Amino acid sequence: MRKSCAILLLAGLFLCFPGRNGAWAQSLRPYENLVSAEEQRRILTHLADEMTEGRASGTHGKQLAEHYLIEQFRSLGLKPVDWAYTQSFRYEDSIAVRNVVGLLPAATPTDEYLVIGAHYDHLGRLGHTVYPGADDNASGVTALLSLARMFCAMKADGNGPRKNLLFVAFDGKELDMAGSRWFVKHLPVPQEKIKAMINLDMLGTDLVPPGHNPEYLFAIGESTLPETYQGYLSYLCHRAAYKLDLDLTFYGSRDFYRMMYETSDQHPFARAGIPAVLFTSAFHQHTLKRSDTPAIINYPLLRKRTLIIFNFINRLCADN
Repeated sequence: MRKSCAILLLAGLFLCFPGRNGAWAQSLRPYENLVSAEEQRRILTHLADEMTEGRASGTHGKQLAEHYLIEQFRSLGLKPVDWAYTQSFRYEDSIAVRNVVGLLPAATPTDEYLVIGAHYDHLGRLGHTVYPGADDNASGVTALLSLARMFCAMKADGNGPRKNLLFVAFDGKELDMAGSRWFVKHLPVPQEKIKAMINLDMLGTDLVPPGHNPEYLFAIGESTLPETYQGYLSYLCHRAAYKLDLDLTFYGSRDFYRMMYETSDQHPFARAGIPAVLFTSAFHQHTLKRSDTPAIINYPLLRKRTLIIFNFINRLCADN
């Protein structure tokens, strides 16, 4: 009896969401097809190349990554905010920190926004050793650019989005989240008009503890969203096209959940009262080490996670 009730409840949840007959999901497929594992490999490898020298804030290598992101934002069709793609300030009156920000206006006029972010800085060079930061966080920035590509294509076709999207590549995450803290203190739009923030931080690996499914996704902070949207990620991860294990608790550990949530760029938004969700594949044996190279990335899995997040953000855009 309990099993039957659970099946009926899950079926009921499926019926609550757009696309229950497949039409909504079908409408997104042409945009999903714009993102390939090979293209994501190319972007990630470029960001984690030796020429960027680990992308430490204030360094020439980080500036190269910054210029690359500006050109990507421009070529995709994102608009500058306040006439510029960058927000610049100095961390502790010393290190130059520069967020890269691009706006995709909604398909129809609205004053509501979603912020989609990923930090692009990393540790840089320590002594003679370069820390490439492929997973941390070239993977998240790769997903950010892929999301921008899909939503810009939707906009060009007149199919969305139904909220304004602010894409932000944060600098200074390794400086106590300096970039995201500054962004929240100097929001370019009214805070009450930001309906949610989605953060992408380390999305490229399948390096889980033994006994767990390597095809998984952590979503930390779903409970900060309105109840309307809670449960939709579970629906997406059950779909045959994705079939990922979804963990909203970080293996049930309150301490690790809190640590993950409080040490990444969604946290300044949450502290300001903005609903904020972190998508991650989490830390592993290569995190903050020189071995965090493009070779450890599972590119088909990175693509699959990106598409789930794309569908989820499109759902957040659906309601006026």
